[in-house]
Amino acid sequence: MLDARLQAVADFVPPDAGVADIGTDHAYLAIALYQANSNRKIIAADLNQGPCEAARRTIREAGIDEIEVRQGDGLAALKPGEVEAVCIAGMGGKLEADILNAHPQIVESLRCIILQPQNGQDYLRKWLYDHKWHIADEQLAKVDGRIYQIIKAVPGAKAMPSEAELVLGPVLLSNKVPLLLEHIEGNVAVLQNIADGLSKGGDKTAGKLAEIQRKISLLEDYLP
Repeated sequence: MLDARLQAVADFVPPDAGVADIGTDHAYLAIALYQANSNRKIIAADLNQGPCEAARRTIREAGIDEIEVRQGDGLAALKPGEVEAVCIAGMGGKLEADILNAHPQIVESLRCIILQPQNGQDYLRKWLYDHKWHIADEQLAKVDGRIYQIIKAVPGAKAMPSEAELVLGPVLLSNKVPLLLEHIEGNVAVLQNIADGLSKGGDKTAGKLAEIQRKISLLEDYLP
């Protein structure tokens, strides 16, 4: 059984789409996707041998033969056109963007990308819009007191979201999803902690402090 974070990722995968779980670790997501629809192609991929061996063991223990485990660096484990969707969860937003950027032919063959960045969400969202993808849906999930952002992107150029929307999520804001207030307050709190540290630096950090305070003000506009 998946936790709320991975379940939100799984929920965004089109039920008829062949899918690759990049950075699969123990293949829990890949197994859940197979259980939801065993008639589609599912690939579980990871960079390192250890996670691949763990994934094969978990898949074998689940009594499944159809999930293919591949060792490879990001999307290098795939061939263009063999899956329609890719999941990349549990990495930094910049790393997830770098994984997508490294293999444009694979990305161009997809009709859906599901992302769960641990940080750098604004960087990742900007990358999507810069590369003619846009966010079709988003969700928040809370696990062990931490809120995670899950992003579903599809092809098609659309206008770049605002700076605050890139941080908080344009669809999260427009849909007023559960946990939204806590999500906004958490982002403000992180920036405020940074500001508190910079305020002790005097003139040397005045410029950075002003920039952080500006960002805090942008996010606070979305608080009730």
